[in-house]
Amino acid sequence: MTPTATVFSKPSMQFFLIMALCLVSTILFSIIAGLAVLFFYQLDLSSIYDYTNPATIEGLKLFQLISAIGLFIVPPLIYSVITSKNVFKSLSLHQLSKPTSWLLVTLIMMVASPLMAWVVEVNEQMSLPEFMAPIEQWMKQSELSAQELTKAFLTFNGVGSLLYILIIVAVVPAIGEELLFRGVLQKIVINWIHNKHWGIWITAILFSALHMQFYGFFPRMLLGVLFGYLLVWSGSLWLPILGHFINNGSVVVLSYFYPEMMEAAEINLFGEGSSSWLVIVISALLVAGGVMLFRKLNMQGVQAHE
Repeated sequence: MTPTATVFSKPSMQFFLIMALCLVSTILFSIIAGLAVLFFYQLDLSSIYDYTNPATIEGLKLFQLISAIGLFIVPPLIYSVITSKNVFKSLSLHQLSKPTSWLLVTLIMMVASPLMAWVVEVNEQMSLPEFMAPIEQWMKQSELSAQELTKAFLTFNGVGSLLYILIIVAVVPAIGEELLFRGVLQKIVINWIHNKHWGIWITAILFSALHMQFYGFFPRMLLGVLFGYLLVWSGSLWLPILGHFINNGSVVVLSYFYPEMMEAAEINLFGEGSSSWLVIVISALLVAGGVMLFRKLNMQGVQAHE
């Protein structure tokens, strides 16, 4: 172990390191993104909320892409270089896992749709106490703003724009967010509190909270829990990345082929629905069965992380 790695051998120091790297990298890449947007699209602050302006939308896409790389991808990579001799193994990227596991993750994400749609509806119906009305109003306004930006992003001009939006909305978030939250933070928290279950849930809460969308908090948190267990059981970060990509990418592809979906667009596979209780229960049972089968097929992953 190198002297630098020894300094950051304690979870508390590791947490401080990744937070510091995220802060510095986010500031640096946000500046780079802002300069790039100014250079390529000549936008100013007065027009950044004008979603009817194509230049604004394209500028925001570029800003989102660069800043996301700075927040989610660069810090985990630098963190792993500092704390480990093997970056890929440190981030659990050294093994692809079994083909059956890839298939199972895909099927779980598909059959979870009715169940998660119900969770979304329940979450959206929640309200805060009367004395917190101003906060609730702010959260609703933030949610509307996020939905408007999502709809603006999901505008296409051929296959090229589809691929570009997939990179922004699905590829970079799937790789980056899983690198940061499951590849780094979850491991730090588990080592810190010596409990993998609490570590998975705490990380999932942080994962959902970072998105700053209260009315999608619980479904996003549950996805974080699922992705956390996929990593712990398989030892491969590629499986959470796959699930994350399916979650984000499906709405992009569906919106491309069915533009009317953008009227209720949400950056996940599970939009609002009106499924019957029977469908929801069947969905829950299929998800539970799929998760248990995944765990059974990947028991060596459990042993590797204990």
